[in-house]
Amino acid sequence: KLLFFSNKRSDGSVSTDTLVSTISTCACVEYFGRALEVLVKKVSIRCIHGKMKNKRNSIFADFRTLKSGILVCTDVMARGVDIPDVNWVLQYDPPSSASAFVHRCGRTARIGNYGNALVFLLPMEESYVNFLSINQKCPLQKMSPVKDVVDVLPKVKAMALSDRAMFEKGMRAFVSCVQAYRKHECSLIFRVKDLDFAFLASGFALLRLPKMPELRGKSFPEFEETSVNTDSIRYKDKNREKQRQKTLAERKDKVQAELPKKNFLKNKAWSKQKMKKERRKKRVAKRKHDEDPDVDDEEMKELLDDTRLLKKLKKGQISEEDFEEQISRPKLKHKAEEPEQENHS
Repeated sequence: KLLFFSNKRSDGSVSTDTLVSTISTCACVEYFGRALEVLVKKVSIRCIHGKMKNKRNSIFADFRTLKSGILVCTDVMARGVDIPDVNWVLQYDPPSSASAFVHRCGRTARIGNYGNALVFLLPMEESYVNFLSINQKCPLQKMSPVKDVVDVLPKVKAMALSDRAMFEKGMRAFVSCVQAYRKHECSLIFRVKDLDFAFLASGFALLRLPKMPELRGKSFPEFEETSVNTDSIRYKDKNREKQRQKTLAERKDKVQAELPKKNFLKNKAWSKQKMKKERRKKRVAKRKHDEDPDVDDEEMKELLDDTRLLKKLKKGQISEEDFEEQISRPKLKHKAEEPEQENHS
């Protein structure tokens, strides 16, 4: 519908009107502005938002010289500026405050001229019409839905698939739109919990849903996600794509470098247990040596028995308690001491 008003008259001819399309967020201006540049033929498109501090004045001055065209902007252009002969003000979404709505409409029908202002509302937002009538003394008339509107969403999706910059613009625009909705002054009318996220994401021609708090823990089976791996989408700008590939490679190397550390942490408990077993083995050998450096058959048998116990412990055939109990049992001396022979001389 936004495209219809931007591109055509009711009789199907190309519009020669001057239009101002107001959108709540800078990210949405960049996304929809870029989409209109491709979809709307033979019409000059200009985009302005609050983050364009250096370019904003020059873009605005250029737009004022045009005989016809479309200015996609945030509320930075809602007041304090004069654009002659604006035929239409299209409000893609309601502004954050009711007073800003009136200022938006004030961009058209200036100095006694005739003009039109249109706002797009979702079905659950229709009570906003009564609110404006009471709060701002601004009555609105319902306009019949436009019929036979061409579905341009596949074209916008194709743009996102062919250029990562467009894909990222769409994701940022969707997130910023939801955040702006959450902060709306009329929170009783514009409630995030009432939003149909799948429907909204489809309207933004998203390839997949972004990760954001409002969507956490929810499923949207009615949203058709693209089968394409979005990580494989490349930038048309070769320098940006080169930098992205470099960043991906560095990130991969960092993950690989951290793998040995993770394995070490994982095996730390096992290594500690192994060291304890080795210390036990040394204590056994030392005790045998201290008792008698000359090892006879019986002592060798005891040493072999202790070694077998240690192997059983390593294989998990006996518990550490059993090992400690058996290894700590008192050992009998098998080598009898010879009595001293008396000297009878």
